[in-house]
Amino acid sequence: MQISIGLFRISEIENDKLTVERMGALLTLGSKCRAYQKEFNNNPLILHICEKKVEFILQAKSKSDLKEMLAPPKVRYNGSSIVPIGKFHIEEEELLIWSLTSLWSGGPLSEPGYKRYMKLFKKFYPEMAAEIGIN
Repeated sequence: MQISIGLFRISEIENDKLTVERMGALLTLGSKCRAYQKEFNNNPLILHICEKKVEFILQAKSKSDLKEMLAPPKVRYNGSSIVPIGKFHIEEEELLIWSLTSLWSGGPLSEPGYKRYMKLFKKFYPEMAAEIGIN
């Protein structure tokens, strides 16, 4: 049996627990993406995030992988800069989370956080960064 979800196909669907977990993860992802759309006015990065997460979910090998895939991106400070961690990290999502953090905190990001945010901003919005003078 084969199921199609948009452009994605799940081949050889088995009636197993992981398949049920995958389906639940896809539903959760849909809710998360709708929340991002509401917060970010349908930013084009959201589609990239969803596509990458769907691919991850369809390839999941365990329930713990699914849980990590649905979690917000994780980063750590290595003593000199902030670096992503985790095998399911999506930089586009990290950029959106930095934006929300800046907005919700009511104050500026820490220096390492700001540098990471600017690095991602320049990567995904190079024309806009150049236009507003961010090198």
